[in-house]
Amino acid sequence: MRLHLFWGLLWGMLLTAGAQPRTARPVYYIQFKEIVHRASADYLMRAHADAVKANAAAFMVLLDTPGGEMQATRDITTTFLNSPIPVIVFVYPSGARAGSAGVFITVAANIAAMAPGTNIGAATPVSMGGEDIPKDMKRKVMSDTIAYAKTIAKQRGRNADWVVKAVTEAASVTETEALEKRVIDLIATTPQELLAKIDGRSVRLAGGRTVVLRTRNVPLREVPKTWRESLLIFLAHPNVFYILMLLAIYGLLGELQNPGATFPGVIGIIALLLALYAASVLPVNVLGVALILLAFALFVAELFTSSHGILTAGALVSFAIGSIILFQSDSPVFRVSLWLVGTMTALTAALFTFIAYSGIRAQFRRKVSGRERLVGMTGQVRTRLDPEGMVFVDGSLWRAIALDPPIEEGELVKVDRVDGLTLYVRWQPTPALPESEQQAQA
Repeated sequence: MRLHLFWGLLWGMLLTAGAQPRTARPVYYIQFKEIVHRASADYLMRAHADAVKANAAAFMVLLDTPGGEMQATRDITTTFLNSPIPVIVFVYPSGARAGSAGVFITVAANIAAMAPGTNIGAATPVSMGGEDIPKDMKRKVMSDTIAYAKTIAKQRGRNADWVVKAVTEAASVTETEALEKRVIDLIATTPQELLAKIDGRSVRLAGGRTVVLRTRNVPLREVPKTWRESLLIFLAHPNVFYILMLLAIYGLLGELQNPGATFPGVIGIIALLLALYAASVLPVNVLGVALILLAFALFVAELFTSSHGILTAGALVSFAIGSIILFQSDSPVFRVSLWLVGTMTALTAALFTFIAYSGIRAQFRRKVSGRERLVGMTGQVRTRLDPEGMVFVDGSLWRAIALDPPIEEGELVKVDRVDGLTLYVRWQPTPALPESEQQAQA
């Protein structure tokens, strides 16, 4: 009897232990509030690789982007289409958007969702300058982009016709319309609500393998940026590029103005290299850069010519216009802040005005080194000037010639000019003593 009781208790313990749920695998996620370019794409793909390595339940992207570079977008969608774990793209929070490149990223996910108050669309390809593509290239680029959009949409079972419209007509829809048109799978308010809603859904992964999502009440684990990724993404911002470009110009001009100063040149070279990196991933408008360089050329020309301010006025106009169109795009994300443009225009104008004023003032300043500094000084006659004699000026005896002789010993003279070691002087009246001193001498 006791033996049966023992085996019964042991069997019950084993059943209880087997019934206990295993620790749920977390869902890895990132907040992608970036322009799609090389640096941000590298961060997303590295985070996805970390999720795969950890065998996460899914990889989720909280998306809010105005769009970006097409090649970086293709790299991201290729990663999603070949992912061995489920990929979820959630356009979040309210007010976010999946613009341009964001359309392809959203459509390429296994699960696509949007939060209330978001939108998706406007995927028409543009050139790296932000303007429409020239006609001779437009047909080729458009055909390639349409085929790319169709194949992604069909592979994920989404509305390929609407995705093509987003490319050809820049169509854009709200989250409700996107759900009705089968562009996305569902609408959710928060990431936790989204994970609860998709729990139990089947998704098809690369290689045809089908898995069932187990995402209800699973922990969320964010994959943060590394310091290197944060730095590169920070540099690839329009405002940062603008400041770096100006620092490069200021530094190089400073080094040319003062050869051997070293510090301005080093700062300028570093800023130039960082600006070149940012220019490689941003839609920089060459005309904007040219106008800013022209502005600096006009500022420098003003220092050497007398244009009565015309060159300065032209430089300010060129600088302001170049700054505004530095990133020609419909998206405000690709524009330099107007506050920054105004501030840098004012500072640049003030800097060159100060340089010009200092140069003009130096032309009229009395010499303070060499013999020329003696001009205007007052001295005392030591031997009678008729017209030649000796005077004591600035702590030394000098040979002097009076321009209004004779001048007696002990009288004061003022240096009119210097010729070699000879001073040409004029008589100076002896200043009258104050009345109190006159009474004291009496």
